[in-house]
Amino acid sequence: MRSELLEILVDPVTGAELRLEEEQRDGEEIAAGVLAGTGARYPIVDSIPRFVLTEDEGQRQTESSFGYKWTKRDSFGSKGMDEALHAWFIDRYGFETADEMRSFFAARRRILDAGCGAGFSTSAWISENWNANGSEWIGADISNAIDVARERLGEFGGTHFVQADLMRLPFKSASFDAIIAEGVLHHTPSTERALKSLVPLLAPGGELMFYVYARKAPVREFTDDYVREQLATLSPTEAWETMRPLTRLARALAELGVEVEVPEDVPPLGIKAGRYDVQRLIYWNFAKLYWNANLAFEENVHVNFDWYAPTYAWRQTEEEVRAWCADEGLEITHFDTQEAGFTVRAVTPG
Repeated sequence: MRSELLEILVDPVTGAELRLEEEQRDGEEIAAGVLAGTGARYPIVDSIPRFVLTEDEGQRQTESSFGYKWTKRDSFGSKGMDEALHAWFIDRYGFETADEMRSFFAARRRILDAGCGAGFSTSAWISENWNANGSEWIGADISNAIDVARERLGEFGGTHFVQADLMRLPFKSASFDAIIAEGVLHHTPSTERALKSLVPLLAPGGELMFYVYARKAPVREFTDDYVREQLATLSPTEAWETMRPLTRLARALAELGVEVEVPEDVPPLGIKAGRYDVQRLIYWNFAKLYWNANLAFEENVHVNFDWYAPTYAWRQTEEEVRAWCADEGLEITHFDTQEAGFTVRAVTPG
């Protein structure tokens, strides 16, 4: 663990400063082993400080599910998946290219990737010498995906890694001038509280960037929750296997290549008039059956698992998201609306 990271770490419960205690063997200091505060001690394992304290069962289930997903290395990271999802990620935040996004972050002093998972989103823009001006990037995640993130991104300069709960992050106030929370706030006990917990960590004039799920059509909402309840009682391995037939159905529907005309709006089902591919009509209105022919089968399972497996996967309205930003005095500078969700950039007062 680098000293630059220690400068901004605090006890996530009390907010007290932490000191580094080094382990000794035969009188020789060999490794930084513990961060200690006022009666609390937090281990440093494989150079990563570990602060996960939650007793919330839903959070623990999400930790387990996402830890499994991101350590299943054959289910993400192919060229096809990177090209498809990275392009979508960069576009939603209002950047033309990965280089433009990289320049944005390189101009910041310190960035927090809150809920970084395996670093998949950051890998869309980070490159060698991205921090030539001394910028720092800190990835934080509740699960052991943080170890995968270090494997994938640790070679880049200025990167640091922390295992911690988003609702109890171990950082001093005003430590960051940019925070990105890509698709993670809704996987906590409260999307609103998670968002508002990040704002104090921003320096004056800092920018908060986040993506949250949008509320879907009523039957889709019911089906999604029904499937999610079934998976919540399963182990991650069992849940992954449960997603296989669902993904095969998605593939079969997509391969039909059949379109249907919805002649007029169907308000009781939340369906708009128009021409739809059958798979997409079902996808947006009845059940998430994701399929992308440019991805491997396991990568498609990954996307469906990502949606259905975590206990917490709240969906929001645009009005709710805008109200939360207003409550915190955030000025929205970019608001991207898609059927899947809302991508927001907002700044604190300077």
